[in-house]
Amino acid sequence: MILKATEHDMYRLLDYKEKCLIKAGICLGVSGFLGLFLLFSHCLWESICVFLLLMSWGFYLVREALDANGRIMQTKGCYMKLEEDCLVIRQPQKNEHYEICRIFYREMEKIVEGSRKGIPEFYIVIRKMKEEEQESFILLDKKERDTLVFQVRSFGYEKEAFRKFYLKLRWLVPGKVRIIGTKKQTVWKQKPKKHILGPAFAGFLFYLLPKIVLCLFF
Repeated sequence: MILKATEHDMYRLLDYKEKCLIKAGICLGVSGFLGLFLLFSHCLWESICVFLLLMSWGFYLVREALDANGRIMQTKGCYMKLEEDCLVIRQPQKNEHYEICRIFYREMEKIVEGSRKGIPEFYIVIRKMKEEEQESFILLDKKERDTLVFQVRSFGYEKEAFRKFYLKLRWLVPGKVRIIGTKKQTVWKQKPKKHILGPAFAGFLFYLLPKIVLCLFF
């Protein structure tokens, strides 16, 4: 069984990066005009708060765009393959680096299913063996990595196709390999958590606390 990566996720990240930059430009532009207005007029705390919030949100979006840019990787030539006796993978790692592995089923110690919402992934732990006995290897840009854990990511693959590949792997490995996971991988189908409450609460405190101080001492 072989699964070939597509460019879908890469284009999705490019689109997200573009949206972040557009929103960041709007936030920083509006905060710039508001800043000029505050320089030549009476400053109310509400106006200063809006200015600072827009400026902070603009820089946050710029950071998000830079982070997305760092995760944009070419998936051309990437694949996952289940051979008769081993698993072979070529996948993007980060910053234009690629990982390659060939892990034999008989050398696997356990397979651990990822538990992050909306992010299909799993980990393969290789049994610790004598160097001359071990045939499995993990490479980063053709250099062998000194690790016994390999993270298999779904970047570039359809979620359902990735799930079927994972289930097929579980079926092929020997019975002594521990499987730490669920039957239907429902957490992979859920929407990823969006951290909105934290920034919203921080913005509320940012506005409220100075108002309380002003009321108490002035």
